[in-house]
Amino acid sequence: MKSLVALFSLLAAPALAGDACHDLWFTRNAVIDRAGYCFGSPLGQAVFDNGDCTGKSVALPPQDQRMVSKVKQMEARFGCRVNNKQTRLDLDDLFLRYQLRNLPIRDEFESACLGWLGPVIGLRAGHSSDAPLVGQIDPGDYVKYAHIPVGNWTYVTTSGSDWQITSGGWLDTSLFQEQCRDIAG
Repeated sequence: MKSLVALFSLLAAPALAGDACHDLWFTRNAVIDRAGYCFGSPLGQAVFDNGDCTGKSVALPPQDQRMVSKVKQMEARFGCRVNNKQTRLDLDDLFLRYQLRNLPIRDEFESACLGWLGPVIGLRAGHSSDAPLVGQIDPGDYVKYAHIPVGNWTYVTTSGSDWQITSGGWLDTSLFQEQCRDIAG
C-alpha cells in the first residue's frame, strides 16, 4: 500500500512545481558562480560562497553559455520566479550538488524506480567514468530520474520509501539493465 501511495503522490506532483524552479535556479547560478560571479542577492549569498568571486561581469565559455541559455528556456517554460530575497533554496539534494563536476538540467518529466532490485551501482560527480564516485544505488532504494540525460548518463537521486534523499550522482545507464519492484512516471 505504501508503494502505491508513493506512486500516486509522485504522479500527482506537477513537474512544474516550485522545486523544479529552485533546481533550475541552482544550476544556472552554479555555472556563473564557477566563473567567478559575485552574488548580491540574499539567496545567492546564502547558497554560494562569494569568497573567490571576481566580479559581477563574468565571461562564460561557449558550452557554459549554452547551458545557461537552456536553463533559462526551461525556467521560462515553467514560469519560474524564484524569490532572491529568501535565504534558503528548496532543493532536497543541495548537499549533493556542491560535489558535482557536471551540473544536471531539470527535465519537465520525472520517473522513479521504486525498489531497486539490481546490484550496488556507483554514482559519479560527472558524466564520465573517470569522475569521482559521490554516491551509490543500493538494493531496495527508490531511484528518481528528473533531469535531462547526457548521452548514456543521467543524474539521479536515491531515497527510501519516505522519499528523503540519501544519495545521488551521475549514473551510466549503459552499464546495467534497470530492475525495479515498481516503476512510477
